[in-house]
Amino acid sequence: MVVIDVVDKVVSVGGALANILAFVLYKYYRNRSETARLVKQTTIWNPDAELYDHLNQQKDHNLQYAVVEGVVKDLGRVLQGRYSKNDGVILHTEIIEHQSKRVNGFWSDMKKAIKDSTEIVPFAIANVRSKEPKFQVEVLDPLQSPSIYNELETTYDHFEPNKNTFMQNSLDRLFGEVTKGIQETESMLLTGTSVIGVGKVFLERGALKMAAADDPNRTFILTKMRKPELVRTLESQSSTFKMLSVLCFVIGGSMLGYLIWRHVKKILEEKKRRQEFEEIQRVLQSSQSTQGSHNEDSRADETCVVCLSNPRQVITLNCGHIAMCATCAELLPYPKKCPVCRADIERFVAVYRP
Repeated sequence: MVVIDVVDKVVSVGGALANILAFVLYKYYRNRSETARLVKQTTIWNPDAELYDHLNQQKDHNLQYAVVEGVVKDLGRVLQGRYSKNDGVILHTEIIEHQSKRVNGFWSDMKKAIKDSTEIVPFAIANVRSKEPKFQVEVLDPLQSPSIYNELETTYDHFEPNKNTFMQNSLDRLFGEVTKGIQETESMLLTGTSVIGVGKVFLERGALKMAAADDPNRTFILTKMRKPELVRTLESQSSTFKMLSVLCFVIGGSMLGYLIWRHVKKILEEKKRRQEFEEIQRVLQSSQSTQGSHNEDSRADETCVVCLSNPRQVITLNCGHIAMCATCAELLPYPKKCPVCRADIERFVAVYRP
């Protein structure tokens, strides 16, 4: 019987986690690779009459995955930050408390979010050369774009250091938690910003709109990057995820191979032991048939140190101790160790008694 020890469990769990991570990274790789391919092949549309007419000619009045280029235009209402006079359509506000904490005798910098909020007003991608409202593409639910926060422009960033007294700071250090200060930032998607949107473009009651594609594998993108730069970024991310996926797969496969090798080794060693003890039993039976009963009485004190009943019948190598009967030697758990000196047992040899 093969016994699963702690090493087997650790290797099994580690290999399983590595393979799961490899699968997740592979999904990201496929997503970025497919998105880069589609964006590269897709025509760039401007919010104009040509796009409007093209959608009218489609059966369902939509393009499942299209690239639209233009500028951000509010649809009647704008947002303004507390400290800036800029007009925007997305406002992200963060208030972060910077701390230093003592953990296991070491000081580490930590951040604690006091406020993290996002405000959005309706906006569209409009043609910079056209003022016709009919041809602007309204963006629905822009937060579905996974990289939207990276596209916001920082309009305010202020750090207010902690102004506690020396006594208060000393007490804070004594208790292992020091507040360094408060940082407040505001980020906005400003009106007039040149952007491209990648997603589903469709006509709804005569109005152009853009939203995430029906296929969840097609990423909804709203970015300030131009199309060639976006394609290069997606291809770079795809290559990174591919390398990480292969690395995790190799690690997981290596762990699985090592686990299989350990179990095969145990099975082969157990088979070798069984053959070894079968040979020992044959030798002992042959030896007992040629010995007299007085030999058993004269060696009554030479009993097995494990069962304390049978005579000592085997030699443990390489330590050379004669301490066990053949039955107890065979039943020793793997890896087998000498009961006298605890040394690893490489093999057993039957005791030849005159």
